[in-house]
Amino acid sequence: MKKNIQRWIPAAVVPAVIITAAVAVPAVANAAPSLPEKSAQQLLELVAESRGTPFSGTIEQTSALGLPDVSALSPAGGGDSGSSALELLSGSHTANVFVGGPSTQRVQLLEGFAERDAIRNGDSVWLYDSDAKEATHVTASAPADLPAGPTLTPSEAAEKLLAAVGTSTEIEVVDTARVAGRAAYELRLTPDDADTLVGSVVLSVDAETGLPLAVSVTAEGQKSPAFSVRFSKIDFDAPDASVFEFAPPSDVTVEEETLDGDTLGATLPDAAATDHPRPTIVGDGWDAVAVLPAGALPADLSGAGLEQLTTEVNGGRLLTTSLVSVLLADDGRVLVGAVTPQLLQAVAAQ
Repeated sequence: MKKNIQRWIPAAVVPAVIITAAVAVPAVANAAPSLPEKSAQQLLELVAESRGTPFSGTIEQTSALGLPDVSALSPAGGGDSGSSALELLSGSHTANVFVGGPSTQRVQLLEGFAERDAIRNGDSVWLYDSDAKEATHVTASAPADLPAGPTLTPSEAAEKLLAAVGTSTEIEVVDTARVAGRAAYELRLTPDDADTLVGSVVLSVDAETGLPLAVSVTAEGQKSPAFSVRFSKIDFDAPDASVFEFAPPSDVTVEEETLDGDTLGATLPDAAATDHPRPTIVGDGWDAVAVLPAGALPADLSGAGLEQLTTEVNGGRLLTTSLVSVLLADDGRVLVGAVTPQLLQAVAAQ
């Protein structure tokens, strides 16, 4: 499970980055639809009520944080958990998503002729990597969600971003739009926080179901979105039950695991026994910082390749993008946040 699950659970640099990865939003040729007026509060309630809505669709993600080409970081040409995580912060990615209800979900990440699948069917979860010819079958003794994947659906991204909303956030309805052929309201969140790199967030909310169809994040001082994930197509008919059934091919190595707890991504065995220690969150809202303990950085992210992406600063090495800062502290800790480098250094010094 160690290698396969790491491909799905964010690696050391991902906890905050995955919330603020980047996607270019294509222009919509359709005229904005005319919709009944709704307040921001009404739209937030509509979004909350949409959780568990069955659907199937295709989401598109393109990361454009200003990082250089990171493909050379992996000595094997990609595939290790750390370099794969970084590669998701650049380039384009497409995933098929199927939701049948609270206990049936499937995310299929397409990478050329290869694919990675995370399939939940009740208390059973399959994690499959066709390129590595590996699969992990996880049986949870309690209700569980899918591990955090390498892509977020618009609804997952919206949920994480809405969790940052507090009294320091201006919320307003700004427009209507068509996303994947659906009429949607556009809700804008504008943080009033000097320490965050987030300038604004726009959620495109399906007018009928309340499901977020697109999420875009613009960095402070920028005009174009630095993060967006959107459906290119969506169908609200419940997927066939067979979609959530999986039988690994005969040439695939299968590992069986049993986990306890409410969420697979949060219920890995004790951190000391795994390659994926869980982060401590310092602060809250827009200026929250994820702090991972020493040893959390994947081995394939060390060496000369990492030095090309980082700058030496007081207390460690710093990776900066338009929307995310990562501090690799001299004591081995990794600090990540959609915040200024100065805040990361201040947290590291505490």
